[in-house]
Amino acid sequence: MRHQAPPTLQQLAFESLLKKEALTISGLAGLPWFLFPAAFERAFRNNQTNILRAMVPAWPFTSLPVGILMKTPHLETLKALLDGLDVLITEEPCPRRGKIRVLDLTNRDTCVNRSQSCEREFFLQFTREKTVETCPYSRGKKYLHVINDLKIMESRCGECTTYLWRWAQQRQNSVHLCYPKSDILTSKLFPTAIDFLKSVDLHCVRELEVRFLCIEDMGPFGPYLRQMQNLHTLRLAYIRKDSSISGSQELEEECMNKLVSQLPKLHCRQHLYIDDSPALVGSLADCLGCLKKPLETLSITHCYIIQRDLDYLPLRLNLSSLKHLYLSYTMLDRCIQPLGYLLESVKGTLETLDLAGCRLEDSQFSALMPALSQCSQLLKIDFYMNELSLPVLKQLLHHTAKLNKLTKETYPVPLEYYDGCRVLVRRFDELGPELLDILRSEKQLKEVCFFAVAGPTCYVRYAYDLKGSRCLGNTAAASCPVMPMEYSYARAMVEKVWIIEPLDCSPQSPLP
Repeated sequence: MRHQAPPTLQQLAFESLLKKEALTISGLAGLPWFLFPAAFERAFRNNQTNILRAMVPAWPFTSLPVGILMKTPHLETLKALLDGLDVLITEEPCPRRGKIRVLDLTNRDTCVNRSQSCEREFFLQFTREKTVETCPYSRGKKYLHVINDLKIMESRCGECTTYLWRWAQQRQNSVHLCYPKSDILTSKLFPTAIDFLKSVDLHCVRELEVRFLCIEDMGPFGPYLRQMQNLHTLRLAYIRKDSSISGSQELEEECMNKLVSQLPKLHCRQHLYIDDSPALVGSLADCLGCLKKPLETLSITHCYIIQRDLDYLPLRLNLSSLKHLYLSYTMLDRCIQPLGYLLESVKGTLETLDLAGCRLEDSQFSALMPALSQCSQLLKIDFYMNELSLPVLKQLLHHTAKLNKLTKETYPVPLEYYDGCRVLVRRFDELGPELLDILRSEKQLKEVCFFAVAGPTCYVRYAYDLKGSRCLGNTAAASCPVMPMEYSYARAMVEKVWIIEPLDCSPQSPLP
């Protein structure tokens, strides 16, 4: 059991002072500037809204990063902060005080251990403060900038978001409400969601995530998407075709064209993420065609990439500087040579390559190896859950051994070391050192692991790394760290060549 450090004299003094609310408020004018962060943090933690309301107008710094302290939004605390800001907006600030120009409500989880270091991080915001950082995309000079994350879920927003929005709407001449990160998670569009998009400054949006929409729902979003000219990260997840149009190819193509046409012609977008969105199958060329700036990240996961999309990838000039390519759990058409051409074109910039769960076979992986060995800047690779034989796996290791910048490598256990869905643990324990020696022949290893597919009956994954073999997870499916797609993959392997048997995770088990 870990023992907490005893409170400091300063902390005890603050606790004693804050118990006397009237005395604390009257003494703010004489409080030294360097004591404000600690006093504010204590009052914030104790939900002393009257003290917070009085501290905001007297705040001696240009910014107030409250989001660092907020684990969850609290309406009464927010009201107290905004009441304090109203004093600054409506009254002449005191010459020694009233410097605040930015209220930051965003929570970026910058603290490694929030329970121990959020106070320290909160204080460091001010010790290193030089100049006020207002929103660079604000149109017109405003007295105050309020930064927050926007979340529209099923067309509704939380009470804190709604209250803040209404407060800012009533003070448009002096307050600039900035939403650099916006999440829209809804299956229906209602006036409330549109009202938010109409009233916020969409030039400020830097990250946008859209989830659980049908194609026809994207239409009303079009005008607002096109206003997000400074968007650099776009995430599309669970975009579906409406069931009412299924079966009609013409209607499906019409809706698809409508969807792609709504994607803005952006000049700043650098990161594109598409996850589990069957509605986008066959439209990758159109999605990439609207990009005006070279991508740094392209992520297409839990999808299906047809041949014409694969053929298109190496032809896109805006992929020539790609740093991160994620295709995990995405099915690729049989001929993946175009992917090899893409790897050749980004050999000098690519740092991450994730092909986990793509179920690539020997011939497909062999087609990628020449290009892969040229990607000299690679830092991370993940080839887990691909159907490789031992000879091809060894050949792959000889190629990746030459990539001396790799810090993390993940490979599949070869097919020969399964019996049904049961991995032959003792046999692979004997093979593991030989595989690691192939990699060690060219470089010093940092993080290398060979993973076996989790079995559909015991939900345990076998792993072999630099420390030897081990099993991950337990027999309870609810607590299993493995993705559900692995179960279907394991069953597919069984149906292909073997019979179903439990995954054997005991190194002492006798060989069959």
